[in-house]
Amino acid sequence: MAHPTTVGPYPYYPVEFDKNGAPVTPAQVNATMNAVSAPPAQGGLTDLFVISHGWNDDMPEAERLYETIFSHVGSVLQQKNAACDNVNARRVGVVGILWPSKKFDDAELIPGGAAAMPGDRTAGLGGSLDTLSALVDSGDATASLARAKALAPTLAASMDARDEFVRIVRAFMPHDANDEEPAVSDDLFTLNGDQLLQRLSRPAHGEQPAGGGAAGFTDWIGKAVDGAKSLVNLVTYYQMKNRAGVVGQSGVYDVLRRIRDIRPADGDNALRLHMMGHSFGCRLVTAAVAGPTGTDPLPVNSMSLLQAAFSHYGFAQSYDGTRDGFFRRVVTDPARIRGPLIITFTSKDKAVGVAYPIASRLARQVASALGDADDPYGGLGRNGAQKTPESQVVTLGQAGTPYWFAARGVYSLDANAVIGGHSDLGHDEVGWAIVSVVAGT
Repeated sequence: MAHPTTVGPYPYYPVEFDKNGAPVTPAQVNATMNAVSAPPAQGGLTDLFVISHGWNDDMPEAERLYETIFSHVGSVLQQKNAACDNVNARRVGVVGILWPSKKFDDAELIPGGAAAMPGDRTAGLGGSLDTLSALVDSGDATASLARAKALAPTLAASMDARDEFVRIVRAFMPHDANDEEPAVSDDLFTLNGDQLLQRLSRPAHGEQPAGGGAAGFTDWIGKAVDGAKSLVNLVTYYQMKNRAGVVGQSGVYDVLRRIRDIRPADGDNALRLHMMGHSFGCRLVTAAVAGPTGTDPLPVNSMSLLQAAFSHYGFAQSYDGTRDGFFRRVVTDPARIRGPLIITFTSKDKAVGVAYPIASRLARQVASALGDADDPYGGLGRNGAQKTPESQVVTLGQAGTPYWFAARGVYSLDANAVIGGHSDLGHDEVGWAIVSVVAGT
């Protein structure tokens, strides 16, 4: 496919990865290395953004997201102020990470939120199973999930069907899902099909089940399908989160290491690296900066996480009294991020604010806490960084509003007044926050 050559005001260099983190087109990596090879004294780049999308249907959609974000960066750079003058004086490029992910609609993450008729809801469950099948992408998985899809119309009438469906789908939950964060309770693996689907059919706080809550057999059809869809979405969510980590910690880390070999973080030939992500792309770039276990730190100059789809305890200190967040070292090690880390969050992000609480329903959390800052299963894009002593909450301000971003500070930007949903990033306020972060490095 043809890729754009610019995004916003900057030259653009796409790099595609497969699901295992291997570059799809080595020539793209070589083009990126050529782009950063010239030193600043010879007109080379002074700054490089590395940005990753989250869940998307295809690469053109991901690149439209990049264009949206950087067009707003370009828009605010027309202002006359110290931050804009600082950034305008630099020579900037953008590396766009492209990796195979799948898209959720907000309604798909809400039990009973998509359609009122049982037939429609069963069809929606089939679509969710197709998404999971495409994500795991193997012959055995395809056959198993095809069997689950065949069971969908019989879930209400047959306990055996419910048990078999649950056994098939939960087998695809990544085995290490609980290693990073409080992901899912043991109930996911121990409840029988009936119990699990009943638990998962409960609507999220503030949502009404489709069909108006009518009682009887038709209602159980809806509940069975809603619970099944929640299970599929939960497993798909963690499969995709796992893939983002693999791509970030392997392929993207390797590309960043090559860039740093050519252009170090210090000296006359230094290059400033600015990591950016949206949704699961935030986990991808964070995993890249964290690096594989046992590797030397790879210094970057800033990080901007836009509606991040991973745990709000990701950077936490002793979030449960004993364990630090999985990516705690990213904010404590000055050799990893030298400048500010910003995290946008809003309660209007249903994709993060509802997807994570699917796990809360399994753990029988209080409904009023589903997804909020008190929910152990909450996400960064919903609540900002929790139990993270370095984090300050700052309002996402209008373009031109001064930010006082300290070197190595962590800032959770309250975007409730600006960002209206998970992918609603086309705002000058977002562009201004990014410009302000870069200007401080």
